[in-house]
Amino acid sequence: MADQLITLARLARGMDRPALEELLRETAGFLHALARARLRDAAEAEVATADALARIAGGLPRLRDPQAYPHWAYRILQRCIARRGGRRKPTVDPTTVAVADPGPGPAATAVRLERQAVIRGAMHALPVKLREPVMLHFASGLAYREVAAVLGVGVGTVARRMRKAHDQLKAREGEDHE
Repeated sequence: MADQLITLARLARGMDRPALEELLRETAGFLHALARARLRDAAEAEVATADALARIAGGLPRLRDPQAYPHWAYRILQRCIARRGGRRKPTVDPTTVAVADPGPGPAATAVRLERQAVIRGAMHALPVKLREPVMLHFASGLAYREVAAVLGVGVGTVARRMRKAHDQLKAREGEDHE
């Protein structure tokens, strides 16, 4: 994916409108995952992502090195989040969400909602440096190499952060079952 973004960035810098549109479409997914990881609020993440995409579109002609595009886009998103105050909103309490699924019964739904709340809580308890690679890898489907390109770190750093996040999540899961 990172290679595709770099190619699209190179084309879009040359005023190729279809390439720009595709670049923004492809970029939106990982930016939104990062914004959700930071802001913990879907609506705030949408606004920050839209702001970042607009700034990316406007600033792309000034991007000197298309190879830097994934990390450059990430930095723009960070500034957009900071401009919004970087506030982390509390997540919606899953027990207050109306369930419209007629399939499973109330007990199965309650178990599913409780599991989602536990996972969400565990993810939000991770430090941002650990949460971001996890979100990029699992929510956006990026490979470690692509996560590294977005975050501007080495693949080894991504692997260490993923391992540390995994260890912290496992430890938290053990605490929840005691």
